Amino acid sequence: MEHEQLAWKRDAGILWGGRFLTSLGLTGISPFIPYYMETLNAGNPEAILFWTGLSLSAPAISYAIFTPLWGKLGDRWSRKWMVARALLGLAVSMFLMAVAQTPFQFFLFRLCQGAFGGISDASSAYVGTHAHPKKQGLALGRLERASALGLLLGPLLGGLYVNTWGSRSLLLTTAILTGALALYAAYALTGRQEARAATLDEKRKGVLPTFLALLRHSVVRKFIIAGMLFKLVDFSTFAVFTPFINELFHSPANAAATVGLLLAISSLGELVGAPWWGKRNDKSRLERNCLVASILCAVCLMAQIAPFGLIWLMIFRFLQGFFYSALLQTVMLAVLRSSSNLDRGIRVGATNSLLMIGQISGPSIGVFIGVQMGMSTVFLVMGSIMLAASILLTQLPAISRLRKTKLPIN
Repeated sequence: MEHEQLAWKRDAGILWGGRFLTSLGLTGISPFIPYYMETLNAGNPEAILFWTGLSLSAPAISYAIFTPLWGKLGDRWSRKWMVARALLGLAVSMFLMAVAQTPFQFFLFRLCQGAFGGISDASSAYVGTHAHPKKQGLALGRLERASALGLLLGPLLGGLYVNTWGSRSLLLTTAILTGALALYAAYALTGRQEARAATLDEKRKGVLPTFLALLRHSVVRKFIIAGMLFKLVDFSTFAVFTPFINELFHSPANAAATVGLLLAISSLGELVGAPWWGKRNDKSRLERNCLVASILCAVCLMAQIAPFGLIWLMIFRFLQGFFYSALLQTVMLAVLRSSSNLDRGIRVGATNSLLMIGQISGPSIGVFIGVQMGMSTVFLVMGSIMLAASILLTQLPAISRLRKTKLPIN
C-alpha cells in the first residue's frame, strides 16, 4: 500500500509537471506570435494578422479531430504511453516551430501541436485509471492548478524571454524541457497494462459510437453541453477583453498593462480555486458544485461592466477565475465516473473534442456581438448564456454512482 502511494505521488508529480510546462510554453509564445511572424517575413500588417489568426486557431482544430483517436489508442495500449506521447508530440512541434522559415510552415507545425499533443486528455484519462476513486476530484483539481499556474506565469516569463533572447529561443527551450519530461514519463510512470477489450467491445469503442453514447446518456449529455457553453463564454469574452478595457477606461496608453494585470488576476483565482473545487467534488454532488460555480461565475462576468473602477474589476476577475476553475474539471470528472477502464480514454477524448466546439466558435461570436452592440454587451450576453448553461444542471439526479452506470451504446 505504501509503495502504491509513493508511486502515485511520483505519477501525480509528472502529470502536474506536464500540465504546467504545456500551459507555460503555449501561453508564453501565443501573445508574441505577431512578433514572430515579422521575423518570418509574413509581409504587411494585414498579412501578419491573417497568419497570426490562423496559427492561433490551428491547434484547436487539429486537437478536436485527433484527440478521440488518441484516446481510443490509449484504451487499447497504455495510458502511460499516451502521456509520454503527448509530451513528446508537443516537444517535437515546438522544435519545428522554432526552426520554421515561413508563416505557412509555422501554421503547419501549429496544426501538428494540436494533432500530436493533448496532455490534458491524456492526463485526465490517466487519473481516471490510476488515482483512488475518492480522490479523483482532488487530482483533477491539482492538474487544473498546474495549468492555471502556467497560464499565470507564461506571458510574463515569455515576454522576458522573447525580449532577451527572441521567440526561437523560447520555443527551443520549451521543446527541450518538455522532451526531457517526456523521456522521464516514459521511464517513471506506472505502466501496468490495462485489460483489453474483446471484439464486441472494440466495436462499441469506435469513435462515432462513443460520441453517440455520450450524447445519449442524459446526465453526461447535459454536463457536456454545459461545458461547451462554458468554453464558448470563456473564449468569447477573452477575444474582446482588450477592446473592452479600452472602451471602459478610455486610456489606450495604459491598456496593455491593465489587461495583463486583470488576466493575471483571473488566473490567480483559478490557481486558488481549482484544488478547492476538486476536494469538494470528491465530497459532494458534482451537479450541485457545477451549478453553484456557474451561477456565481455568470454574476461575476456581468458585474464587470459596472463603472466602479479598476479595484472593482480586479475583485470580480479574481472571483470569476475562482468559480470558473470548478466548471471544466467537474464536467471531466462526470465523464470519468461514467466510464469503464476499457473506454475511459476515448470518452475523455470525445468529450474534449466536443468541448472544442465552444473554444473554436467563441472568439468569432464574441467579436461579432462586440462589433454590433458594443464590448460591454458581450459580457451581458455571455453571462446570460452561462446562466442558461446552469439551468441544464438544475434537474440532474445525483451522479455519485455514475461510475457504476454503463452508457447506452445502441
